[in-house]
Amino acid sequence: MLRLGLRASLALLLVSALIVAAGVVADFGRRSDAPEAVARRYFAALESGDGPTALEAIAPEARPSAGSFVAQSLNNEYRVTGVAVRQPSILDRLRGSPGQPQELTIFIDITEWGTGARWQAGPRVPLVQIEGRWYLARAPLEP
Repeated sequence: MLRLGLRASLALLLVSALIVAAGVVADFGRRSDAPEAVARRYFAALESGDGPTALEAIAPEARPSAGSFVAQSLNNEYRVTGVAVRQPSILDRLRGSPGQPQELTIFIDITEWGTGARWQAGPRVPLVQIEGRWYLARAPLEP
């Protein structure tokens, strides 16, 4: 009787471990495509002076107007201290709103490369999903 209880406990433990492992793998796969990751890649590309990669994070229809702003923003130091994702409330979802993220607020510390001037910003940026991929609807900090 004791052996049966031990086997059942071990089987339950194994099933639980498999469920947790599957959740971790699924979460890890989604993180690189998440809206937060798009914002972080955008600022990493700006900091490294990679304008084309920064523009890839912006929705295709907004890239032409963002090009000169992105070019002027290259090589500054950008430290992303946080990203808040705004999603519809449960009540809005029950009323028919899609449950997808709508916008980001990106909290960043910026150090200008030429002068060393420092400031903080928290731009709100709308999100766009095209063919399953997330984009920033416009360049963050763009006036």
